[in-house]
Amino acid sequence: TLPKNDSHWLRAAVDFGALIAFGVVYFATHDLLKATWAIVAGSAVALIVGLTVEKRLPPLPLIMGVFALVFGGLTLVTHDTRYLKMEGSFLYIALGLGLLIGGRMGLNPLKELLGSALHMPLPAWRTLAFRYALFFLALGVANEAVRRFGSDDLFAKWKVAKFVISLAFSFAQAPFVM
Repeated sequence: TLPKNDSHWLRAAVDFGALIAFGVVYFATHDLLKATWAIVAGSAVALIVGLTVEKRLPPLPLIMGVFALVFGGLTLVTHDTRYLKMEGSFLYIALGLGLLIGGRMGLNPLKELLGSALHMPLPAWRTLAFRYALFFLALGVANEAVRRFGSDDLFAKWKVAKFVISLAFSFAQAPFVM
């Protein structure tokens, strides 16, 4: 296995490498199809590295990687960037609904995803899952607005900005988690 510091860097590379590759290629070429190749290749490499090195695929990177591969693959096969643009809408709305429906069924998918990393009482998990559900639904709706009404350039900026927005939202939850 990798030393602890190396495993953190590898995990970050696996989690964010495809998005970084997308951003670099798009902003260098302003070609959404070339950037789609980068995100599809990056997602495939990330899943392979995660499985090979870590001997597992964490659920959230797996879900996000599969969505990127499916919608990116459709984009590349059809040469229609609408599929890539729809990916975020479907992904985030599915995540939000999954958290809400799981909560209504007495389950807590967020606790299952993060349970070993965070130790909180069950009511706190429910609150955090509800917050993330609303956040994901808002991202899905915003993605759909950008997809429908924005240019390719705005979409590429939005795709990268979602990462920053997600980090900011997660950091904003830190006081609650503490």
